Amino acid sequence: MTVASPRRLSAMPERDLKVLEWRVLVLQSSIACFFVVGTLFGWFGTDSDTSKLGAMWIGLYHVIHAVYVLHWRVRGRNVKAVEFVTPLFDISCITTAWVVIGQAQSPFWAVYLYALVGYGRRYVGRRYFALAGFILVNMVLGRILIANGELGSVVFDANLLTMVVLGAAMASLSQAIGSAWRNAERRARTLAETDALTGISNRRVFLDQLDEYAADAGAGFALLMLDLDDFKRLNDEFGHLHGDEVLARVAQVLNANLREGDKVARYGGEEFVVFMPDTSLREAVEVAERLRLRVFEGTPTSVSVGCAVRALGDPAGAVLRRADDLLLTAKRNGKNAVRATPLLRSA
Repeated sequence: MTVASPRRLSAMPERDLKVLEWRVLVLQSSIACFFVVGTLFGWFGTDSDTSKLGAMWIGLYHVIHAVYVLHWRVRGRNVKAVEFVTPLFDISCITTAWVVIGQAQSPFWAVYLYALVGYGRRYVGRRYFALAGFILVNMVLGRILIANGELGSVVFDANLLTMVVLGAAMASLSQAIGSAWRNAERRARTLAETDALTGISNRRVFLDQLDEYAADAGAGFALLMLDLDDFKRLNDEFGHLHGDEVLARVAQVLNANLREGDKVARYGGEEFVVFMPDTSLREAVEVAERLRLRVFEGTPTSVSVGCAVRALGDPAGAVLRRADDLLLTAKRNGKNAVRATPLLRSA
């Protein structure tokens, strides 16, 4: 794992996403099961070898689809090729079922509308409109097949035109709702992941990403804990608005002077934390000194820094505590300094 491209947190919790995938799977499988059972028992008035073959195809596909959803999609491991062809097979199943039933006015055609709504959440832009067009073409094709290829009687059929118009309207509405939902999710995710004052990651997101990285006992990293010196005096002398400006400026300076792959977050109050993957103590101290100097030169304040490196197998919390202890050491012994090891106590 690399921290340069961390896992993005969804506005919907991972558990809820899994529940949603389960519910969609159950709904689709229930519709397919209803059709297969209905066909085999002659509920739809069809008892031909062709209808049974269509039912077998739909049943087999949904079994394979369920295996994929449960073993890959629910676990967040989508396969691009499978995701690309899945909606095409889904729609082919709807068309197969409608043709097998053989009744142009069967309510089963409404499953196309269900597909338009469902895909409006999962797909965006040109891909969604291409998929919507594929669905509308299947509506027309299915109706033609039901009418035994009598094209002239189908093209001017008012019911078919109504279906297509309703489908197009549903596609447009679903796309608009899906777009609004995604924009709301994006805004919510930004608010959840970002510190509003400084624009960098907040403490919760930083700790989530740190724990995820540290889950690998062999992954090495260094942590810097930085605290603004005499920040209370700045607030008292110049006001809290000035203090907020200083915090934002320090965040900008820190962010601009990190190496590629390093991450900075506001840990709380006037305290910041920096994560550096695969970094030795010497490298971490060099980065810490550079950050300390840049803050001192480019802002109205200075920072004290505690620097700790993970020992093999250390939990993330232990490394954080060591960095915090070293930060306190730096502040108690002159400030505007970097401490990577505790100062020896006098006898």
